[in-house]
Amino acid sequence: MRRVIIVSLALLLANVLQAAPAAAAPANAAPAAVAQNAPAAVAQEQRANVAQGVPAGVETTQGEPEGRVKGQQVVAGGLRSISLAEALRIAIGNNLDLKNSRNLVKKGEENISENRARLLPQINAAFGFNDNFDPPVSVTDGSAYGNKYNVTQTLQFNASGSLQLQMPLYSKTLYTALAISKTMLQLNKLSYEKAREEIMMQLANLYYLIQNTTEQIAIIKDNIGRMEELEKITSAFVENGFSLAIDRQRVSVRLENLRVQFANAEAMLAEQYNMLKYIMDLSPDENIAVEEKSVESIDAAQTCGLSEDLYELQLVRAQENLAGEQVKLAKEAYLPTLMLTGNFTYSAFTDNFKNWFRSGESNHWYKSNGLGLSLRVPIFSGFERRSKLRKAKLDLENARITTDKSLKGLQMQYANAVNDLMNNERNYIKQRDNYNLAESIYRVTSDRYKEGIVSMVEVLQDEMSMSEAQNNYLTAHYNYQISNLSVLKLTGRLNTLLKENK
Repeated sequence: MRRVIIVSLALLLANVLQAAPAAAAPANAAPAAVAQNAPAAVAQEQRANVAQGVPAGVETTQGEPEGRVKGQQVVAGGLRSISLAEALRIAIGNNLDLKNSRNLVKKGEENISENRARLLPQINAAFGFNDNFDPPVSVTDGSAYGNKYNVTQTLQFNASGSLQLQMPLYSKTLYTALAISKTMLQLNKLSYEKAREEIMMQLANLYYLIQNTTEQIAIIKDNIGRMEELEKITSAFVENGFSLAIDRQRVSVRLENLRVQFANAEAMLAEQYNMLKYIMDLSPDENIAVEEKSVESIDAAQTCGLSEDLYELQLVRAQENLAGEQVKLAKEAYLPTLMLTGNFTYSAFTDNFKNWFRSGESNHWYKSNGLGLSLRVPIFSGFERRSKLRKAKLDLENARITTDKSLKGLQMQYANAVNDLMNNERNYIKQRDNYNLAESIYRVTSDRYKEGIVSMVEVLQDEMSMSEAQNNYLTAHYNYQISNLSVLKLTGRLNTLLKENK
């Protein structure tokens, strides 16, 4: 009976000691135990801030101006709460890797325009002036003039201006090149969508991890509170001769270990927030917080079969189509090409530069105009075309193998993802039950210790068992979420994360 009275007095003293600093401390003071890494909030609001996902080392101020992030809910302490859907949309819009992929898509569109231009007439203007210091001569048959040879010297100065026309009439390679550029654009678009999915997966994974770490911090803080209460009770027992001093030391060691865990978890949370802001391309000084979500709530994914429209599958199929077009292009290298040509030229010649400025035949411009056809027939290229064709066929065969391999690999991933989902669901339920049981056992053991029935060693053992069960429960919850995420991706329903949960 005496021991129960001492316990009651110890609990009353503990409450008084807890209330006194709170009343004396400033309204914005942080707990001393976590002053370096804890979210900046008042002591009595720290648990609420942790539950909101406040990153370590973040100062919170009232009336903070709006930043780049729009449409956010402002929570206590001036932090802006960002939902998973909103974080995904910000990342899709801001992520630097995705911006680079979008530029590649635009580049692919310009490649199509470039190849289309090769099918249109090409018109060029040319101008020239020559000063022949040693004019060339031409030697022709002079029998018509009574001479054996007729030697004619070219005039020293000549000028010309012309318009040159060239247009393909028949060139299969140009049309195939246009088709290849369209396929390349499709590849760039699919690569962007694949990169977009990867960013979504990475961010969602990190978002769930932050929620998990936040919940872990809150649990550790609760455990610290329990252990501080136990330390006060044990100190009272030691002072009254009901416990040995080593019991108080055991509690102190456990308490310090919990405080170290708390500090480590907060440091980890700060790093996770930094990575989240990096993916979203937000300033490191941006004050954001993930939405609080109950560990008990999980939106289970539907196992509706592997989607045939996965961007990974579309990408390898587009690469196979590209390889087929490369084979077609190599075959068309054996075909002739027919071009329409035109030349519209004016030329003038003189033997003295000053004659350009005088009237007469010396400065007269002579025109030479004409249209024609140019046919090019490939005959022999040293077996170069044959080698290119053989390599293109091998690339096509490898592309088909890659497509088949990718399909089978995704089928295996889906089967494993479904299996992991079911296994993680079972483990989550089991760990939840274990956590509830361990918590109940610790509560009973703690009460029995206050009554003097069990020893401090038993209390600490049950407390550590409860802490282990808590960690296992949170880990199981996180693994369950990640399994859901994988199934959403493989079933083609990842975009459902972009919808706000009401």
